[in-house]
Amino acid sequence: MRWALVLLVLGLAGIAAAVAFWWPAGSTTAHRTSATVVTPAPCGGRDAYDRVELKVGDQTRTARLDGCGHQESEVVEVVVPADTSGDLTVQAATSAPSGMPLETRLAVLLTCLSGMAGGLYAHLIGGRHRPQATASADAV
Repeated sequence: MRWALVLLVLGLAGIAAAVAFWWPAGSTTAHRTSATVVTPAPCGGRDAYDRVELKVGDQTRTARLDGCGHQESEVVEVVVPADTSGDLTVQAATSAPSGMPLETRLAVLLTCLSGMAGGLYAHLIGGRHRPQATASADAV
């Protein structure tokens, strides 16, 4: 009965780890749109940010592109943050992370499962070498 409880806990922990790492990522707070480069910047300076023009909602805004070296009037796919108030800085969509890759999720899941298997193995090995109390030892 005790082993069944240990295996049940380990199985439920494995299932919880699988659900946690394969659960679809929440909706991002940023969205993609097209922007047109209005003022290119050379990449050698400290302020190497191109200026782009894009449509946010129903208004056209000028934003700082987190990148440099584009041509004037070049159309760039960008990621716009959810908060568009104040000075707006956008990021090129090709360089924006899109979430945790499946390979990383799988690696984390397998690491968790191997840790649980190692813990179970240590528990099984540790249970075999426990000294047993004898009647003669208790009498002394």
